[in-house]
Amino acid sequence: MENQIQRILLVGNPNCGKTSLFNLLAGLNQKVSNIPGTTVEKVTGKLTIEGQGYELIDLPGAYSLIPKSEDEMVATQELLKAQNAIIVFVADSTRLESNLFYFSQVADLGLPTLLVLNMFDLAHRKGVEIDTNLLSEKLGVLVLTTSAVRGEGISKLKTTIGKVNTATQTIFHETNTNSVPEKISDYRTFVSNQVESFSKGESLELEGRKQDAVVRQNKLSDILGVAVKKQSKLSGKIEKLDKLFLHPFWGMFIMFAILFVIFQSVFTLAELPMQGIEWLFVEAGNLFNNILPSGMFRDILVQGVIPGLAGIVVFLPQILILFFFIGIMEETGYITRVSFLSDRFMRRFGLNGKSVIPMAGGLACAIPSIMAARSIENKAEKLATILITPLMTCSARLPVYTLLISLMISEDSSVGIFNTRGLVLMGMYLLGFVSALVFSLIFRLFIKAEVHNFFMLELPELKAPRWKALFVTLFRKGMTFLTGAGKVILIVSLLLFFLKTNGPGDSLEKIETQFEQQYSQELNPEQGLEKEAALLEASWIGRIGHVIEPVIKPLGYDWKIGIALITSFAAREVFVGTMSAIYGVAEDEDKGLRERLQDQKDASGNPVYTFPVLVSLLIFYAFALQCMSTIAVVYKETNSIKWPTVQLLSMTGAAYLLSMLAYSILS
Repeated sequence: MENQIQRILLVGNPNCGKTSLFNLLAGLNQKVSNIPGTTVEKVTGKLTIEGQGYELIDLPGAYSLIPKSEDEMVATQELLKAQNAIIVFVADSTRLESNLFYFSQVADLGLPTLLVLNMFDLAHRKGVEIDTNLLSEKLGVLVLTTSAVRGEGISKLKTTIGKVNTATQTIFHETNTNSVPEKISDYRTFVSNQVESFSKGESLELEGRKQDAVVRQNKLSDILGVAVKKQSKLSGKIEKLDKLFLHPFWGMFIMFAILFVIFQSVFTLAELPMQGIEWLFVEAGNLFNNILPSGMFRDILVQGVIPGLAGIVVFLPQILILFFFIGIMEETGYITRVSFLSDRFMRRFGLNGKSVIPMAGGLACAIPSIMAARSIENKAEKLATILITPLMTCSARLPVYTLLISLMISEDSSVGIFNTRGLVLMGMYLLGFVSALVFSLIFRLFIKAEVHNFFMLELPELKAPRWKALFVTLFRKGMTFLTGAGKVILIVSLLLFFLKTNGPGDSLEKIETQFEQQYSQELNPEQGLEKEAALLEASWIGRIGHVIEPVIKPLGYDWKIGIALITSFAAREVFVGTMSAIYGVAEDEDKGLRERLQDQKDASGNPVYTFPVLVSLLIFYAFALQCMSTIAVVYKETNSIKWPTVQLLSMTGAAYLLSMLAYSILS
């Protein structure tokens, strides 16, 4: 086996520093992929030790081989089918008793196993003294110590991995216990049966699990009683902080303050880099437009590919900023406190405490927020969170809301000391939150809860972030987004380009000829927009707008609004630009657009943009899933076309019915 590539499986509880060790071992030589048939990520890397090549795999964090979540099921399945593999079990040195329970199960699988006590320096500072030689003797495995934060123990870990070539010799169970398996093969069968039951949504063998747990915990207590000595040195400041974070009132106050800062930062801090990205792509488009000869290739590149890529990359700052803050909360241990505080309220709506992070992030952008729902173990609650997050009022809705509210309410209108426009805008945010909770109740009626879990949290110690590990994780998540959802976004962007730049027969050529004959000189900006609007109406997009006009007429919309509804599927804020093009107003002349819209008359001479129409549009954009990027990410996260389809139809159906109801009542 000297020249054969083996696999190294990193296994351990969540928050044990396993991923940090992976990043130190693999560096940036990583690849992220979904484990077949699941939405659980498998992160792999390459590692060479003394000329021997290894495939390094970071398995999802778990608490037990007997699964209670999709992550745990996947980790167990990977361990059961492991061949030519070395198990590196990573344990938190400050929480050995809880961490070693999972280790005891993994050790019974009979694979070559190495126990790594991470955060060993932190345990020492807290007064925890561990006799590693005695622990190794009692457990029957090699025991090493590391500190991922400081990068200590990594070289010795690599050297030791290269020497591990025999299976764990001791079976953890007491041989005289008849109620639990006595042989490795029997234990593998026992675990396999539990995994199969979980995957089918069947009840697990509760009695067998309880007996198994009792045997393990008793033996662990005996071992740790002689191998570990504790002298509490916990800082009084840390204790006070934890009491404050978990306080029923002040804990909630701090949580909302932090969440407010997070989603405000996602919006404000991302604005400048997003503008920079947009500027770079505009300049790239202008450059290629000037240096390339006119023709189809240039048009596809400048009007299709480059805008499509811009629509992908422009989200990257928001994704990185949101995951940066979430990463800090995870690294410090605060995120588990947030989940604990909000769980009771969220459970009333079929969610759990961990749902509050994606929902709060949805106020900036649904895309990174949906990705953040991966931390929710329960499949039904995670799916419900993914499905409702786009209902939160994201920043892309703001241009639409601002335009419509300014048309609907005069600038000097007020309610007491409050500006009416501001109150309506705040009401739209509230509508998004309430509708998300209502939709969660509805979705949970149809989402099968295969296993009913209790909400269990092990509160990790509050500690400083591991910055190197955090930035490596940010890089990996950013690349995952660009290479995953980006492919779908680019394809749809090219499709929209084709529909906007082509029409039946020679309809577009006739318009080009008409404008050349009508304006012999170069077109001014307004004439250019007039021509653009005419070309848009004659294109396939315009024809589709006329086709769907009978469908959207009950909502109070004409074919021009229909075109804006179609084009804004790429992104909601495209609505404003499309309306500017249709009505011949430069996109930077917002006041001119409002005046044009206010002056629009239908065939009967009545105003087009009446109060009922504007309310109808507000409601439509509050509910409709007008964001292809979100659909692409939901598809990736659920690994199924079913749920993005359900999400699209339910949200768009609700938008249609509620908009029609509002228009009918107000007309």
